[in-house]
Amino acid sequence: FRTQRKTIPDIYICNLAIADLIHIIAMPFLTHQRAHGGQWAFGSPLCTIITPLDTCNQFTCSDIMTPMSLDRYLTLVQPFHLTHLRTRSNTIRVNLCLWVASLILVFPVWVYSKLIKFKDGLESCAFDLTSPDDALWYTLYLTLTTFFFPLPLIFICYVLCYTWEMYQQNKQAGSIPRQRIMRLTKMVLALVSVFVVSTAPFYVIQLMYLQVSQPALTFYVSYYVSICLSYASSSIKPILYILLSGKFQKRLRRCTNVEV
Repeated sequence: FRTQRKTIPDIYICNLAIADLIHIIAMPFLTHQRAHGGQWAFGSPLCTIITPLDTCNQFTCSDIMTPMSLDRYLTLVQPFHLTHLRTRSNTIRVNLCLWVASLILVFPVWVYSKLIKFKDGLESCAFDLTSPDDALWYTLYLTLTTFFFPLPLIFICYVLCYTWEMYQQNKQAGSIPRQRIMRLTKMVLALVSVFVVSTAPFYVIQLMYLQVSQPALTFYVSYYVSICLSYASSSIKPILYILLSGKFQKRLRRCTNVEV
């Protein structure tokens, strides 16, 4: 059971890393378009691939963060409950289902992503939403499914984890295995915190845009800064994987203790 528990957080983190990699793969294409005034230079087929891949990261990260936080709650607060379900094979199945669910949720993006030709000759890869109502419903769909629905569940899990840990500290000192559980919990909490901090501005600005008829320059600056934050999280999280891992910390201590 202990061996299986060691691998469960790694499976979630590995899938998060894959989602971040997909996000980074799409970034050069979208950056090129924004740097050239919205001109898409890679053809229509690639447009219908890159844009959904970029959006898929938003669905996948939120989908994985939620059960990963629930797993931390079960490990810390209810360690002897549902142990027959918390296995490596079941965790792999859960993550496969999460990927399938993300692909289903991103299907509208595949449908509406296309190369749009404007009157001034500009060809841009974008969502072809025909009316303001379509834009409204799509924005609500994206923000609710990828942020505002998962966030309360994640928050509740960590409030319960924190409350339980405070109770245990007042009751008795933690053992070595429990220290390892707390280290993994802190790693997951750090990843969730990066996810929330880096994506919350983007979703808030998306909702604000629905109420703004003529956006000012400051709004556009805030919008692009929020996009940069969302991409930065995909670069920061791999560093956190390394810095917060037990192996890295042990090797770092070993190096600093070497006598020269």
